Amino acid sequence: MESEEAVPFLEVSRLDPQVEKALAEVFPSDDPLDAPDFDPVVYINNVFPSEQSLTNLDDFVAKLKTKIKKIDDEVAAKIRAQTKAVQEGRRALSDTQAGIQELFEKVRDIRTKADVSEQMVREITRDIKSLDYAKRHLTSSILTLNHLHMLVGGVESLTVMTKKRQYREVANLLGALLTVMEHFSKHMEVERVKDLHQKIETIKSDLGKQITEEFREAFRNPTPDRARCDARTLNEGCAVLDVIDKKYKETLVVWFVALQLKDYTDSFSPNQIQRGQPVDNAWVDKIDRRYAWFKRTLAAYIENTSDIFPESWKMPELIAVRFCEVTSNELTRIMRERVAELDVKLFLFSLQKTTQFESWLNQRFHVPTEEEVETERNPDDPEPVDEAGLTDAEIIRRKYLKHKRDKERAAKQEIKAAAPPKPPSNRVRFDKTISKIFEGFMDVYVQAQDKALGDMMDQFIAQFKESLPVPNRDTEEEPKLMRSCGDLFLFFRNGIVQCKELMATKAMYDLYVVFKKNLRLYYQRVLCAHLPRYNSIQAILYKDAEVRLTTEEQYVTCCILNTSEYCLDTTKQLEEKLKSVVDPSQVASINLNDEQDLYNELISNCVQLLMRSLESQLEPSLTAMTKMKWDGFEEVGDTSPYVLQMGRQITMTVPLIRANLSSSRKYFTNFCLKFANSFIPRVRNAMYKCRGISSIGAEQLLLDMQSIKILLQNMPSVGAAVARNPPANYTRFVNTSMGKCEIFVKTLMAPHDSPKEFVDNYLQRIGNEEGLAGFQRILEMKGLKKADQQPLLDVFKEATQQTASSRPTDTSGEILEKVASRVGGEATTKRFSLLASDLHLKNVQKWLRQKKPE
Repeated sequence: MESEEAVPFLEVSRLDPQVEKALAEVFPSDDPLDAPDFDPVVYINNVFPSEQSLTNLDDFVAKLKTKIKKIDDEVAAKIRAQTKAVQEGRRALSDTQAGIQELFEKVRDIRTKADVSEQMVREITRDIKSLDYAKRHLTSSILTLNHLHMLVGGVESLTVMTKKRQYREVANLLGALLTVMEHFSKHMEVERVKDLHQKIETIKSDLGKQITEEFREAFRNPTPDRARCDARTLNEGCAVLDVIDKKYKETLVVWFVALQLKDYTDSFSPNQIQRGQPVDNAWVDKIDRRYAWFKRTLAAYIENTSDIFPESWKMPELIAVRFCEVTSNELTRIMRERVAELDVKLFLFSLQKTTQFESWLNQRFHVPTEEEVETERNPDDPEPVDEAGLTDAEIIRRKYLKHKRDKERAAKQEIKAAAPPKPPSNRVRFDKTISKIFEGFMDVYVQAQDKALGDMMDQFIAQFKESLPVPNRDTEEEPKLMRSCGDLFLFFRNGIVQCKELMATKAMYDLYVVFKKNLRLYYQRVLCAHLPRYNSIQAILYKDAEVRLTTEEQYVTCCILNTSEYCLDTTKQLEEKLKSVVDPSQVASINLNDEQDLYNELISNCVQLLMRSLESQLEPSLTAMTKMKWDGFEEVGDTSPYVLQMGRQITMTVPLIRANLSSSRKYFTNFCLKFANSFIPRVRNAMYKCRGISSIGAEQLLLDMQSIKILLQNMPSVGAAVARNPPANYTRFVNTSMGKCEIFVKTLMAPHDSPKEFVDNYLQRIGNEEGLAGFQRILEMKGLKKADQQPLLDVFKEATQQTASSRPTDTSGEILEKVASRVGGEATTKRFSLLASDLHLKNVQKWLRQKKPE
């Protein structure tokens, strides 16, 4: 024997998938040898599919050699062509370099000529630039002298006008002087300019103090003393205050607003005395009087003072803002001191009056939204007028004010752009200016809601016990939902709507907590507490305890199931609604999944309870099946009595359950599926308990199994006026499960005279999943004695212990073995050993090494 030679493994080169894809696009080919996933084993199997095809082996090898030679010739031709292309490329590169050198020389000549032209232009324009600079400086000097002359004369005129209280002329001239003064902002180190600037500042200070003093003299009371003042003069003084520093205007506005509200705190103090009797106007039950007082004050202002202050000052609106601030502080203080006296009725009354007053303010002052402010004209901007009829000073003043407003607007835009973006809002300024204080006392409202829900729960329990409708046994009546669930969720909806109207967004979360608690209470105290056999529900569901519900109890169970389904669906909607109305920062905290799980669990318990009740009603029929004498049948008759008893019980119970669950069809289907899933194993276990079954008895048992299958198939529509096809998954489950029982009975019917045939029939139909115990059970059901069982058990053991074993085969290895045996010889063995190494056929290599050539 020749010693074994090591066979080297050839590496199969693989290209990148992208390269393979590109090659396939450039050189498309249908040849399997060009395929990127070429598999030599598959290729050999396709070329030599059988032993007869090996006769063409030499021809196939000759074709391959011819193809290899053709490819080698093509490669050589391509190499020669590539060499010629390289020489031509070098020649083209040399020509290109020469052209670039020539182009470079031309560009350099053009650049030299351009430099010469530029120098000539500079010499020509040198004198022109000099004259232009002189003209510009001369114009600037003349303009500065004119401004200085205007400034000197204006300061002198302004001093005279101030003493004569000519405020209209002062406002126009002062605005013009301030505009001119801005041109000298870079020349403050000049003594003359600095002196003029100090004079203007002194005049502005004197004007501010003088006008403020005139207002204080005129308004010793909230209404002006017309004998002591001139409304036109004061109005013109306001125009002056618009031009000078803002501090004078702000001081005057604060003082005037405080003057208008001076009597407010006294009129609504807690310890006020009227006509010798204490009067409590401060408490929230008199909150409407506060708002009536403000409306009277505002009417008095419009009647007596509106011609003094310009509309651009928005003085009535400023008075309203300050009134809201004072009212908010006063109500907060007094409500904290007397919180024990605050009940929900008084709370809602005061909150309602407050929100109405805020809406009235918004309507009265027509406060625009942010979007309207951006699109509308600034109310401080003066109305466009024809400048032809204005003096020079008036025109300069208007330009100065416009320039000032533009600067302030640009500054605000920069601040707004730098600030983080705000969420879009349509709320006006007066919204929640006063009503926001009630958010700190919303617990009064929430507690009242919680107490009302507690009273509702007690009422629901009483109504459930006293007036629960019970349908007639002879009629199929669809149960209505418990009215209590509709009342409960209607209360939830009204609470959300009312809280939303009160704009108490933060209190909505507290209301959600109350709703969440009462959803659980309704589940526990109203539904679960009245579910039949609720105290023993765990034993019923998990310990197969017997339970038999009366017709009334079945109705109550179905009614609770329908109500639980309604609560489940409505709870989902309630959660979405709460998320849409609570504060955005609290949306993630809104979660009613646990409550939904409770109602889901209750629905499952109701279905399970109905199913166990029907099972308990059918249990006597299964017991009767086990007690029948199956060896006493002489012929196959009609359906057995226990099957008829099952049919009567199902016909009596299922239609009522279906009618009561007509609004929850999916749960009726679930009931049928769960019942079939639980009852069919009970039928099978009862069948296993039957003993002494003869051949005739087995035929009768098969008929009964088929009758039970038909009974279960028709159960979803039994007793229905309009027959409906049961769900396909239900029918499929019943047929599959009861089909196993029928197969078992058919196996039981087979004769056991030939142990081998009986065992083979058993293994073919039933299999060996249950092992020896399952086979012995069917023998006991046939009534065989121990001695008669033993031969059958021995054959069963022998049949199950046999294992089929077969030598693993390799198609390619078989082909190579046939080729080697046919051709023969040591050279052939080595040749196929190399081929097997190339194809990674390890099984073939092992066979070749073990083969002993002759």
